[in-house]
Amino acid sequence: MWFIFVQSLFAGEKSPKDVPVATLLRIGFSPKLVAIWKKKTNAPRDEFFQWRRSLKGKEAALVSKLWKEENLNFPNSPNQPYQNRESHKNLGLEHPKESPTKQKHLEVGTYDLGLREYLFLGLGHQNLDVQYLPREEKNHSSFAFGGYTKGQRFSLEKRDEDFLYGIDLKAHSFRLTSGNRYKPIPHFYFAKDPNFYSQMDRPNSPLPQSIQSSHFFGYQFPNKTNPFEFGVYYAPGFSYAPGIYFTSPNKSYSGVWSVRENKSSLFVNDTYDLKKAGKHRIQSESIFHPKESVGFLYTKSESENSNFFLDSTVYRDSPLLYGNVTSGEIRPEIPQTLGYMRASYKYILGGEGLSSMEGHRYESGGSGFFPILVSNFGNILYRYRQYYESGNYQYKEIGRALFYEWRKERTVYSIGFESREMGGQWEGKIAIPILQGHLLELSAIFREGNLKTRAWFENWTYASDFNINLTDREEIIKLKYVSPFLSLNVSYSEKENSPTPILFINFQFLHFIEI
Repeated sequence: MWFIFVQSLFAGEKSPKDVPVATLLRIGFSPKLVAIWKKKTNAPRDEFFQWRRSLKGKEAALVSKLWKEENLNFPNSPNQPYQNRESHKNLGLEHPKESPTKQKHLEVGTYDLGLREYLFLGLGHQNLDVQYLPREEKNHSSFAFGGYTKGQRFSLEKRDEDFLYGIDLKAHSFRLTSGNRYKPIPHFYFAKDPNFYSQMDRPNSPLPQSIQSSHFFGYQFPNKTNPFEFGVYYAPGFSYAPGIYFTSPNKSYSGVWSVRENKSSLFVNDTYDLKKAGKHRIQSESIFHPKESVGFLYTKSESENSNFFLDSTVYRDSPLLYGNVTSGEIRPEIPQTLGYMRASYKYILGGEGLSSMEGHRYESGGSGFFPILVSNFGNILYRYRQYYESGNYQYKEIGRALFYEWRKERTVYSIGFESREMGGQWEGKIAIPILQGHLLELSAIFREGNLKTRAWFENWTYASDFNINLTDREEIIKLKYVSPFLSLNVSYSEKENSPTPILFINFQFLHFIEI
């Protein structure tokens, strides 16, 4: 079989890059495998074959079937001829990596621009339609121009009436970032501009999160992959005194610390594949301060066979995080601490629990769900949930819900109705990865009657893949479309017996010009 596969490599006439998505889906590729295929076929040749050899089971069979039916051949880089026969044999048909300047693709959630030089144009506009807000807090617009050349980044922009700059300069092993756009740490909370946020903020993005005036100077220690970075910063929007910062080689861990003010922030975004012990992911960002600490922690674990899942999230929200209004949410008046956990078997059998403390208001609850009907076209689930509220009031409610759900990887379709003693609520959510790097999300809830406790609203947020919060709003609709070049975020909500609904619209556009 290996000999036949080797023959097919050199007898093929079509490049894997040229295979359309429709063909991949016809062969039987899942949306996840399609995205990985597109990523790997645009990567260097040796990386592709290393991935190809790592496949097992159904995925390996599908790739072999595609290779045979489409008569594929992965061509060598025209600038790099084959190695000698002995080296070629030792590498297992691998070839030297292509020059980064030949990499033309965008990875899922990542701006993989290699070492290409480019200019960019960025536009953004947001509107928050709330009756009691002054005009200057409702509308915000921005225009940015910048580029990447000879290893250096720069941006010039206009946010509302302010003209700002950003530079990211490297010389030898030293790095300097200054202004209102670039920073060596991936933190979202750190010194963020309260009136703007960027959905383009992904690895290597030319338009990361808008920040207040910040300055970093550090040293990049040599490493086989990416450098470890350590240095000093000054950002009066975060701490009045200067401090130190660090980032790990892959930026999965980073932090800042103002010694004099005793204020720090830590960022974590990492995955762990423990083989038989399963796969685990952790996301966290926190700000620690003697007066008040805020942040979130999200973890997700799944078994080796992807049958068992465990999600947990805990966060502390506070007015300290909001200088104004961001992301369509009104800043909280008092701090809130919330914890949530869900365990399930294939998302069809399991339970969940929640606990929240907001001032003198305490809410908690638990639920269990199980399938009534299971099929390849989706599942019918029954959910029993208990709601408790104590502190200011003493309430207890029972919710019984019936849902239709279909889940596969990051694709989710769910709609259902929960009945309570004093009313009920419709809940729905949709998440659809569209090709590579595009994601469409919709979540909604409609409450009716005289419900005594708040709803658990499953919500996708910027900083983490998943979050859940409590809401007493009568109606919420959230729509988000994100791609490497365009994003749209729309949120509409109404409060019971309130004539002032909240409408939030944020639009962002990014265009590259290769030079």
